[in-house]
Amino acid sequence: MMIFGWMLAPLRTVLAILHTALSSVVGLIAMALNEKNGEWVMWRVGRQLWSRPLLRGILGAPLDIQIHPEAQALADEKRGVVLVANHTSLLDINAAFAASPTPIVFLSKASIRKVPLLGKLNELAGTVFVERGNRASSEKAVNQLTQTLLHGRSVLVFPEGTRSEDGTLKPFKKGAFHLAQAAGAPIVPMHISGTWDRLNPGSALIKPSKKAIQVRIGAPVVGQDKTPAEMMTQAQLAVSTLSL
Repeated sequence: MMIFGWMLAPLRTVLAILHTALSSVVGLIAMALNEKNGEWVMWRVGRQLWSRPLLRGILGAPLDIQIHPEAQALADEKRGVVLVANHTSLLDINAAFAASPTPIVFLSKASIRKVPLLGKLNELAGTVFVERGNRASSEKAVNQLTQTLLHGRSVLVFPEGTRSEDGTLKPFKKGAFHLAQAAGAPIVPMHISGTWDRLNPGSALIKPSKKAIQVRIGAPVVGQDKTPAEMMTQAQLAVSTLSL
């Protein structure tokens, strides 16, 4: 069966790309019709049209999602949070969309704007872009992040800064925690597994795997009175603990 799965890897990859392109077009049309459709696009298109069918249907991956009651309570109250997650695969974005109890946008490096279709869709739907080392960009990101959270959306951050080559958790960077502190946002840890096995940074094809894609969303990290460095350390420990 695994040999047959490897034979299907090119087809599975092409289908995933086509499905992503189609979902992006639908999202762009929705945003063109009404610029206030960002939340609908992130929830209905990002979660229900794109991510869950891609993971379950095209990849055949079981989803195992667990959300801490305190994190769920914030979602029920429509309070936006900063989700901080490990990052090992491009599929982490789909896993996060599929699991988050609230609509999410992303805190992303500015270069993502250049990605065809997805870059423009993210810009229109509310992704918070930051140009590293640019003070004006950081100040704009804080304002945008604050407004996003006030509207009950969550912002997803991958604080490692890039995908882990070997699947292990790498040291976090402080930038996202400066922004979270400035916005006064709760920080909620998230751990994703089962995506690296299917599409790691060195692979061009989506590989077969019998593992479930697991997403664990933990309790909010307490510490708005702490420095960004202390918040970063606390969040990294929380994400690491969720993997156990």
